[in-house]
Amino acid sequence: MNVLEVNGVHKKLGRREIIKGISFSIKEGEIFGFLGPNGAGKTTTIRMLVGLIRPDRGFIKICGHDITKNTEKALSKIGAVVENPEMYTYLTGRENLNMVADLRGLDRKVVDEIVEVVNLQGRIDDKVKKYSLGMKQRLGLAAALMSKPKLLILDEPTNGLDPTGILDFREIVKKAARATNTSVFISSHILSEVQQLCDVVAFINQGEIKSVESITGGQAKNETETLVIVTKDPDKSQSIMKNMKSVREVKRDEAGFTVTADKEAACDIIRELVTQGVDVYEVYRKHNQLEQRYMELVEGGKRG
Repeated sequence: MNVLEVNGVHKKLGRREIIKGISFSIKEGEIFGFLGPNGAGKTTTIRMLVGLIRPDRGFIKICGHDITKNTEKALSKIGAVVENPEMYTYLTGRENLNMVADLRGLDRKVVDEIVEVVNLQGRIDDKVKKYSLGMKQRLGLAAALMSKPKLLILDEPTNGLDPTGILDFREIVKKAARATNTSVFISSHILSEVQQLCDVVAFINQGEIKSVESITGGQAKNETETLVIVTKDPDKSQSIMKNMKSVREVKRDEAGFTVTADKEAACDIIRELVTQGVDVYEVYRKHNQLEQRYMELVEGGKRG
């Protein structure tokens, strides 16, 4: 089951098109990373996901409910922690969560359950003004989880945290997702955060989704692989590869070609080039570590 479906979404702010036809989906219990540089369109996407602004075209569905046509039902399935959560610092953590429970018509017993999930048992009766930033983030996460949302949205959740706080928060998010079977959408520009947390990552830049890929052991996995090929006859090579079904994209530069092809297609490409009389000087796979994929997909590998 898809908890979130985003299909063909466009959004202009003023005359500028910020989001340019993005599509992706999140399955139940999946931790989904939304990775891109500052200004890529992450925040605008989140504002649409939580109903603050509407898409100009396309649709967003949460548990099958269109967020534009059936806003109340769609938003009832969401919990969100956006940047630093605001809490009443003169109240205790428990008093803050009790207020949230009362506002949402929840039994206050749920507070104790959620406090255990976010590991605040020992400090929940302290005033929030005595909390570290990491503890405040956990309290905000507790508030977001109290209504047992099907989708939890986290926007740059570890900003400002020290390494210990980042590790703690990461483990708590994993624990919460497992305990409640909640799908998690994490927007970030920090590669290590996404690498350690997520099952799937979408790479976004300049308002476009460049790729959506699964992650295993810190690697981005996809049905394609990236090859670097250097040949004696570039013009003929380009023509041959572009006509091969297993080749998705061919980019040419001074050094040779960067080719996106189906998995395990390298041997077929080499064989076809040689069969048609092209001398092949060099072929190698680009590593698919998350950092490498990020550099390949965002700005075509250029830093800046």
